[in-house]
Amino acid sequence: METDRLRFHEMGLDDRLLKAVADLGWAEPTLIQEKAIPLALDGKDLLARARTGSGKTAAYAIPVIQRILTSKQIVREQAVRALVLVPTKELGQQCQAMMRQLTAFCARDVRVADVSGDTDISAQRPILMEKPDVVVGTPSRVQAHINAQNLVLQSTLEMLVIDEADLLFSFGFESDLKSLLCHLPNIYQAFLMSATLNDDVQALKDLVLHNPITLKLQGFQLPDSSQLQQYTVKCEEEDKFLLIYTLLKLRLVQGKTLIFVSNVDRCYRLKLFLEQFSIPACVLNSELPVRSRCHIITQFNQGFYDYVIATDEHGGLDGSTAAPKGQGGKGKKKQKKNAGKGGRGKDQEYGVSRGIDFQNVSNVINFDFPTTVESYIHRVGRTARADNRGTALSLVSHTEMRLLVELDKALTGDNSETLLKPYKFKMEEIEAFRYRCRDAMRSVTKQALKDARLNEIKQELLNSEKLKTYFEDNPRDLQLLRHDKDLHPAVIKPHLKNVPDYLIPKALKGIARPLTGRKKKQIKQGGVKKTSFKTKDRGRNPLKSFQYKAKKPGKSMEGGKA
Repeated sequence: METDRLRFHEMGLDDRLLKAVADLGWAEPTLIQEKAIPLALDGKDLLARARTGSGKTAAYAIPVIQRILTSKQIVREQAVRALVLVPTKELGQQCQAMMRQLTAFCARDVRVADVSGDTDISAQRPILMEKPDVVVGTPSRVQAHINAQNLVLQSTLEMLVIDEADLLFSFGFESDLKSLLCHLPNIYQAFLMSATLNDDVQALKDLVLHNPITLKLQGFQLPDSSQLQQYTVKCEEEDKFLLIYTLLKLRLVQGKTLIFVSNVDRCYRLKLFLEQFSIPACVLNSELPVRSRCHIITQFNQGFYDYVIATDEHGGLDGSTAAPKGQGGKGKKKQKKNAGKGGRGKDQEYGVSRGIDFQNVSNVINFDFPTTVESYIHRVGRTARADNRGTALSLVSHTEMRLLVELDKALTGDNSETLLKPYKFKMEEIEAFRYRCRDAMRSVTKQALKDARLNEIKQELLNSEKLKTYFEDNPRDLQLLRHDKDLHPAVIKPHLKNVPDYLIPKALKGIARPLTGRKKKQIKQGGVKKTSFKTKDRGRNPLKSFQYKAKKPGKSMEGGKA
């Protein structure tokens, strides 16, 4: 018999907060929300571990908002009462968006400000001068505002939240965080939310929490095989491109898909390769402006794109987006220095495989195998979220086999049956496509990659800055700002666009639905949509319609007599 679950309306929440929860369609709390919210409302410090997609953001956002609403019934003075620290700018914007959804019916009483973006500190000063109730930001940005005297927390702060706590030290925020804690009051309520409880989290626990309650929920960090199916394919470099082409072009992979690669260079190499076959995909990496990255994530969630090629938190130019430990805010200077070298500055506060709420992702493909077990868990955790099903497919070369063995041991544990099933795909059946893939790869040169990266950054900077105001006034035109357009620095071969029927393997003919190019542009005339080519010419075969007329004898070409 199933035990009764604690409902939101049984937690003593404000009616306005309950109405916002109902509008979000949350019928009942997740396990982490059910356990954490009542304890937080009782004033307890919390150290909570729960797997990705379990609802950790709402687990701390709801009690934070509730406490602010309760405080304002007694004290009307406007002040910063809660600080939310996040490791990446994308997570900062996501946290702000969630809190604004939860404060939809009490926005005048609970103001939320995100200071984790790329905007200059002086430009954010007016926002902080209004003393928002909740401030969201990365440790380095919050510390910068404290140093500039834009933010004072010593006397008013009541709550501190550290989200994705296990990433803060590894992202180089240790010195910033320790410095920031000196500017907080002696007494405050604190929450540490994390997917893992590693040594860094234990160190944070000693720094921040006071007699905390530890919640270790959903110890196994990925859903079971009934919800998440995990496959591996052993293939070398050329075969990886051949297989990804077949899976996407023949639509053997259905639904929204995240494709993870090891670094920025690989990001553009794969995009340019897919462009050769008119397979649209957008890239997501640390070189793009933060507004563009968040815009790509938003449009992906809205269904604009089927495929996103992303680097994870270790996807910078040198293989890591994290600043070295102890540098903290110094990463900003290095970023600016790198930015001057051909536009290749990476963002030290970038993260995709962790924390970001990609919605309704059906598949995760590890084009390059992750280097750690944690990275694999966080990548694959983008799919099979909540009660949805998902599939993870990893392409593994012989040099990556050691990593696969380590992962298999970590996931399997004491169980004899492996969770990583072999993907039963016969590579010899798609051998006919190999010459096409080689033809496409010849066009993806080093110069093409360099041009693609520069063009993408220039275009995204233009979109991010100059067009921001315009699209605020013209929201419908925002649909025109797509991120999966062809970059075209490589020579595009038209014959690769379509797949001849004779190339499709017999075993796949029943399920393959080749992805064609973009739809032909339609011209609207008199309320009727017409294609750009002439209707009267449709289906006409010049070899069949040609009629030969013999000339009359005795006449020359000029019409005279012979």
